[in-house]
Amino acid sequence: MLIRRLLEHTKEAARLAPVRPAVKAGFRASLATILPALVSSALHLPGGLWLSVGGFNTSFADKGGSYRARASSMGAAALAGALSAVMGGLAGRDPTLAVLGTVLWVTACSYGGVYGAAGNIVGNTAASTFVISLALPATGLLDSLERGGFLIGGALWAMVLSLVLWPIRPYRPSRLAVARCFRAVADLVGEIGLLSTRPQDTASWQALIQRQHGRIRETLEEARSTLAAIRRGRLGERQRGEGLLVLLQVADAMFGTAVALGDVTESLVSEGAAQQARVEVERALAAASTALQELAHITQTEGPARQRPSLDWGAEGLRKLLPRAGTGEASPLLPGNAQVKALHAAQLLAQLREFTGIAVDTAARLNDDRLIPSEQTPPRGPPAKPKLSVLEPLRANLSWKSVVLRHALRVGLTTAVAVAVSTGLGNNHSYWVTITVLVIMQPYTGSTFLKGLQRVAGTVVGGILAVAVAAELHNPYAIMALVFCTAAISVAVIAVNYGLFTVFVTLTFVLLAEVGSGDWSLARVRIINTLIGGALALAGSWLLWERSEKELFPEQLAEAIRSAREYLRQWLSAYLAGRKFLDPALSEARRKMGLAAINAEASFQRLLAEPRRRIEPLEPLMTLLLYTRRFAASEIALFATQPEHPTEPVRARLERFASTAGQVLDDIANAVVQGRPPAVLPDFEAILHGGAAPAEEPGLQAANDTLLQAQLQWVVRQLTVLHGAAARRGAPSEPEPPAHPV
Repeated sequence: MLIRRLLEHTKEAARLAPVRPAVKAGFRASLATILPALVSSALHLPGGLWLSVGGFNTSFADKGGSYRARASSMGAAALAGALSAVMGGLAGRDPTLAVLGTVLWVTACSYGGVYGAAGNIVGNTAASTFVISLALPATGLLDSLERGGFLIGGALWAMVLSLVLWPIRPYRPSRLAVARCFRAVADLVGEIGLLSTRPQDTASWQALIQRQHGRIRETLEEARSTLAAIRRGRLGERQRGEGLLVLLQVADAMFGTAVALGDVTESLVSEGAAQQARVEVERALAAASTALQELAHITQTEGPARQRPSLDWGAEGLRKLLPRAGTGEASPLLPGNAQVKALHAAQLLAQLREFTGIAVDTAARLNDDRLIPSEQTPPRGPPAKPKLSVLEPLRANLSWKSVVLRHALRVGLTTAVAVAVSTGLGNNHSYWVTITVLVIMQPYTGSTFLKGLQRVAGTVVGGILAVAVAAELHNPYAIMALVFCTAAISVAVIAVNYGLFTVFVTLTFVLLAEVGSGDWSLARVRIINTLIGGALALAGSWLLWERSEKELFPEQLAEAIRSAREYLRQWLSAYLAGRKFLDPALSEARRKMGLAAINAEASFQRLLAEPRRRIEPLEPLMTLLLYTRRFAASEIALFATQPEHPTEPVRARLERFASTAGQVLDDIANAVVQGRPPAVLPDFEAILHGGAAPAEEPGLQAANDTLLQAQLQWVVRQLTVLHGAAARRGAPSEPEPPAHPV
């Protein structure tokens, strides 16, 4: 068991992310890091190290997005780094002050994670600068201030390089971000089309949901953040920003429609006999995918569009297979429930085409600053929330339940222990011990263990490569040229694999240090110091206020289930009031449901990465997670289309269904947290058939009622599986509570 788990972790540590290396970012970071070192060496300046540290850390803080956000992040990293260099140099003069100062300063820097990803990067780079300066005590106040000044100089060079020398197009980042949303939806639509003509394969549909839904929601959120940051910084220009906002809202609506199409198409595939309808769905979705890819190209391209995407697709082919409304006839090509499901698919295809037309018109007008007519513009969404004060995130996380607070204290204390151990052992380049601790320690045990494996393995490989290079290459200029390349590669591949980044960053800094000192044994020193730091980081993660992911995951999963219940409540309110799919409150509930599912999936992945023997079976947890997504998809499909004026019997039936389903979801969420089986499922069969339109009633109302009946049955089917998984987890040794058949 132990060997198998170790092999699993090793495979995960070596896994390459499916992203392209950031070649331009690597080249830019290398220029920001190496060029100051060369200039300081040529001019015999004493602050070459701090120029390079400032350039590297500030480049590392540039994670893309709007230019305003990039400048803010890089500027904060520069100021925090300069202050850390000054304070570290002064604290390093006294061993006791060094340990106490490390606890306070590193804890404060790590607590910067309350401000999100940007705050986390700024805090980590500032803490790293502090421990480097701490290991190289200043001779006095003037020396410390000079360090800060040199670091600011290197940071300014990096900012000029990133923000000035590279061409600036203010809306370019948000154009690219919104275009990525359309491409992601196009990929989802295309995959649904491919699966629509294949034999029933539940595993393929499940894999599609797991692979695509969370990724698209993250893409939409990234675009939302980028666009918001750019619009805040360009208050005088509204047309282009509002056009991009409309495109983002339409992309979000398209995602909901695509999710509904996937859910309906899967149920249509389960009919088996409706082959002709599935062929028409596949043909329409293939054309829709192509149109969305072309729409993405128009969105990201500056200048007028040369050619608009074709909109010569939609529901016409599928509707030809359906009987004419009001005849009460049955279609010989669509037996059984297939006719109702094909009607739903046709409505969704028409909706997707309508959204695509709005998006094409909007994208084509982006460059001439003319918005689409107001009657075509989707609702803007709920009013913006009031801006929080700068201190609000700090106050909100001053609780022992806060993951950020516990992590900050854990990192501060462990780094202080690393400083004390390094001082006691008299280690050369002791900051490699403390930096290893800072880099490896993550808020969660599983990610700490994984990053520790990558850091140690990468350092050993990089150190061996440095020894080999040192044995063969003795020309300082040749070594500096190699260092320039390795620095660029290290930054370029960090998103691909952290272990690969560690290999090249170790090679870079060992060679850089050896050129300056002439000490060719530093590779061995770095490996030893990394091993010490890795051991301390793992010990700190396990011994200091660890909260295992097996405790956190049920809470995240319950939150995802409750968000599905809230969406159901919003759905009923909007449905009965006659509000449409783009209703702002419903769109926000759909967004929150997607984000909650992403959080639950991330927690489950961390659970798999934890280096502990798992006693609880994974199957019920995986089923709970998957069918939370599937239930959400069936909810979205339920509201994607609806009759204009539901009858009173239908309204009463929906109210009973939503109330009962909401109670079941609440009970499942509580059962997941408490580790108990949920209560027995109520009789949904009686609820679904109460107040249904008579089967012999002809016309559109009967068709719509039959469609609603089929949709509700599909929702109950997903809910039944979700309930069964919760029952198996709560009482694995007992039989699953009986449920009424659907």
